Amino acid sequence: MKMQRGIAFAVCLLGVALVSGQDSPPEDALGRSDPNVLAESDFLWDDDGWKLEGNPNGLLHGSKMIKAADDDASTWYFVAPSKFVGAKRAAYKGKLSFRHGFFEYNSEGQEFKGGEFDVILESEAYELTVGWKHLIPAWAFRSDHELELDEAAGWVLGSTGGPPSRPDMIRLLSKLSKIKVRGGFYAGNEDSYLMSVKLLAGPQDPTPRKSSLKEQRILSADSSRLPSPSPS
Repeated sequence: MKMQRGIAFAVCLLGVALVSGQDSPPEDALGRSDPNVLAESDFLWDDDGWKLEGNPNGLLHGSKMIKAADDDASTWYFVAPSKFVGAKRAAYKGKLSFRHGFFEYNSEGQEFKGGEFDVILESEAYELTVGWKHLIPAWAFRSDHELELDEAAGWVLGSTGGPPSRPDMIRLLSKLSKIKVRGGFYAGNEDSYLMSVKLLAGPQDPTPRKSSLKEQRILSADSSRLPSPSPS
């Protein structure tokens, strides 16, 4: 009888393993399949909380994508949800990756509008904005991008037009308030989409963190409570 129960229990465990997909990559403590992925939108089921800025026509969900259209020369952006912002210091020297494209566009005989920021990162707390220009190629229907989150990668400070410093990038990412990806590029109507957005962590900082004066006092107090070694 005990053997039968044991066999039944083993079969039950096997069934749970098969249903839960044990062949998939192992997950970390937060349930992510890759611990280097700080945030991700694959748009498999819905728009994942993304919004639009500067486009009143509304955001639509498609097959593994979000999309929006316009019928004028306005510049507008896809805006990332809350899971992409906040305390993202770990993203320093990491990457922001995504696929961008158009189902259709009409330039109305005018040039491609490439002078604005194509991707924008903002920190309201530190009043910092950095952007990346000339990223989306003119007249292309699809392009894939991996932007390094590094002061030397090609970002431009909105306030000066020059590159950000290392402290600028670290402060911005530590209190990141907005990520925006541009959707409007042409003078006439266009239908833009965004796919496979990932925010990836950078390498861990090997520099040891300096303990605060309060922490040093706690450690000193703890060590003073340790028993003295007994004489040999």
